[in-house]
Amino acid sequence: MFHVLRKYIFIVIVITKTYTFGLSQEQKLLSDTIGNEIFSTDIHTVLLHSASWEFSLPVIDLGSDQKLELRFDDLSQSSRTFGYTIVHCSADWIRSDLSPQDYLTGFGNDIIRETTTSFNTTYSYTHHRLEFPTEECIPVISGNYALIIYEENNPDDIIITRQFYVTEKTAEIDARVSTPHFGEFNETGQQILFSVKHNNADIRDPQNDVKAIMIQNGRYDQSITLSKAYMVQPGLLEYNDPDKGIFRAGNEFRMLDIKSMRYQTENVAEIDFQNPYYHVILKPEESRAYKPYFSKTDLNGSYYIDREKASDRHTDADYVFVHFNLKVPPIHTADDFYVTGELCLWKKETGNKMKYNEEKDLFELTLLLKQGLYDYCYMKSDPKTGITNEYEMEGSFYETENDYAIFIYFHDRFKRYDRLIGWLSIK
Repeated sequence: MFHVLRKYIFIVIVITKTYTFGLSQEQKLLSDTIGNEIFSTDIHTVLLHSASWEFSLPVIDLGSDQKLELRFDDLSQSSRTFGYTIVHCSADWIRSDLSPQDYLTGFGNDIIRETTTSFNTTYSYTHHRLEFPTEECIPVISGNYALIIYEENNPDDIIITRQFYVTEKTAEIDARVSTPHFGEFNETGQQILFSVKHNNADIRDPQNDVKAIMIQNGRYDQSITLSKAYMVQPGLLEYNDPDKGIFRAGNEFRMLDIKSMRYQTENVAEIDFQNPYYHVILKPEESRAYKPYFSKTDLNGSYYIDREKASDRHTDADYVFVHFNLKVPPIHTADDFYVTGELCLWKKETGNKMKYNEEKDLFELTLLLKQGLYDYCYMKSDPKTGITNEYEMEGSFYETENDYAIFIYFHDRFKRYDRLIGWLSIK
């Protein structure tokens, strides 16, 4: 018993005191904000969602028996065991001042026990799966949380961080998506208008203690925070300012189908087996910014792991090298271009930055991807101004189908944390 208790105390101390130091030693984070990150080049295809629906945001109701499912692959070809814990955060994803005893029951940490090796693949890997919360680690208050994955015997060696939500049902949200009536986004934007019914006895100063955060397509780089309601009535907050809550609508995503290595799908120029791995070469692509809008079904920037005729798609799907090719006018050859989407965590980093091939007059990038269906788009960055967006390459049309999530936070001054009192997902 003493050994178990000592281990629990050790984990708590590591997470609450040395988490920042561990990350700074590895240059993993520059602030206390916890995002969706992968800190090991051996870790690929990290997915976190509701255990009941693969395309959902990672949200569970407080006190419910709902579960989240985490999956990832370790390509190191070594036998490793991973542990995990949970950290409570503010509405802005900064670690809260609460101690683990304030927001967790159980020991506060556990190991990931479900592991499976890949089967009949050219690229060997170990697949890890975690379904949580478990009795060892149960959130007892609402709010934003970060799931921290680390090497079992070295909690300072953080491998993965993933954001998720635990929500109350004390606020009711009514929302709709509209086209902005005025201004520059009339043809290219989408506006979220909504109202929030709340417990007036709890929230006495809503203009200072309540904030709404809206997210487009699960992208934390595409979020809008409304710190004050447009209109306040007893028990009701109206967020219908005609100048607020406006997103660029973007375009339907480009799609890549690599479920099979036996035939070429749309946009695939060649499938080449270069012993021992497969290479998928895509056709050269161009900007869609000035082309007409074309409606099509997509995954709103996400991806889905699959292999044709697989008995278990998570362990039968192979890893292949995908070669992206982008053709741009000569005036843009000095700019920076990135392949982005959930497959790259929506980042703008060296790993997804394209390189210009002067001989081919193309920007190129090779990514190692697991078989399945992928949404992606191209992002342009001006190295002089630092301005980065995908709209110059993909266009933006008010007709585009997008997913939106609205989260309502109440900063409870008495309890000293940001309560997540309600949320809603709409299209």
